[in-house]
Amino acid sequence: MKENQRQPETIDGTTGEPDKPKRRIDLSNLRDVRLELAQVYRKIDAGEINSQDGSRRAFVLKVLHDVIVSADVEKRIEALENGTVRKPQGAYGLPMRQLNG
Repeated sequence: MKENQRQPETIDGTTGEPDKPKRRIDLSNLRDVRLELAQVYRKIDAGEINSQDGSRRAFVLKVLHDVIVSADVEKRIEALENGTVRKPQGAYGLPMRQLNG
């Protein structure tokens, strides 16, 4: 969206005030999902949303978590099968030594 364009506003029929714009949440990685889950918990704890709605949101976030993890595992398996995985390297690009034990 261009900088000078504005989103259409909706007006609350009771107060006559513009509604707050809905926040767009990027949930494309586990960190984002974790932060949103913490937000849901805080809203439940503060009484801003009831526990049933919070549980539903938490369930959806758990499903997103599982999908992200599965996609990552799939990518790693494909890399292993294609032989494109590089061994982890230590400092200065030297191979890491094996730990006994």
